[in-house]
This record gives sequence, structure tokens and C-alpha cells, in this order.
Amino acid sequence: MKIKSIKIALILITSLALLSIGGVACVGEINAQASEETESEYPLLVERFAQKFDLDPDEIMDFLDELKEERITNAENRFEERLDELVEDEKITGDQKEAILDKKVELKIFKEDLEDMTISEAREAMKNMHEELKDWVEENDISLRNFFPKDEAHAFGLRGFTNHRSFFKR
Repeated sequence: MKIKSIKIALILITSLALLSIGGVACVGEINAQASEETESEYPLLVERFAQKFDLDPDEIMDFLDELKEERITNAENRFEERLDELVEDEKITGDQKEAILDKKVELKIFKEDLEDMTISEAREAMKNMHEELKDWVEENDISLRNFFPKDEAHAFGLRGFTNHRSFFKR
């Protein structure tokens, strides 16, 4: 049973790592396109909204930043509430909860560091992080099953990307 939990953890971590690297590459591509198509510092979408609705681009950017911060705050609150539920249900300990929160901060910093790396450097860093996370999950005796119940695990594609190729072709 523990081996299965570790396999699920590894698949999830690998999937998240690949999605993070892909996201960094896509964001860089989008930013490059936006700066090529516009003469200002604003993305093309913001410029077009500003023109269409006669708005100040700075106000649009401020509004988008507020929305982003609000979404991040809500997601962090939901995550901590989930951890509190798991502690209350005695599925994890208080120490495990703190370890998870610490690891989350560490992974956020790691993700930010990836943005400054070349693809090959990021790939190597992801491999190393994958190994570290494998060891960390075992050391802290944490099962990701607590975070992704069976029906949600399937929705996240933990059985592999091959089952969800049509999703990625959209």
C-alpha cells in the first residue's frame, strides 16, 4: 500500500514538474509575442481592452494584479483548510502539516528559480527535485491519497497523460 502511495506521489510530482516547465516556456513565448506586437509595456490584450472601453491600461493591470492576488490567497486558504481537516481527521499529524507547508514554500521558490534557467538546466533541476521529493515523501510518511481522493486523482490524470491526450489537443 505504501509503495502505491509513493508511485502516486511520484507521478503527481513529475506531472506538476512537467506542467511547470511547460508553463514557464509558454509564459515566455506569450510575453515575447506581446512585446513584439505592441509598442508599449502592456500586453496586447490590455491595450485592446483599454482602447475598446476607453480605459487606462494601468488601471486594467492593477485590476488584473488584484484578481491574481485574490485567487492566490483563496487557493492558499483552501489548501490550509484541507490540511486542518486532515489533521482533525487524524490522517496527518500537526508536524506533517507543518512539513507540507514548509515544502510548499520551498517549491514556490524553486519554481521562481526555474524561470531564470535554460531548458536543460531546468530539466536537470527538475530531476534533482524529483529525487528530493521522493525522499521527502518517504521521510515524512505522507500519502498524497489524502490530498487527492480516488475520483479526483483520476481527474488529474494520475494514471498517466496517455489517457487524457484529447484534453491537451484542444
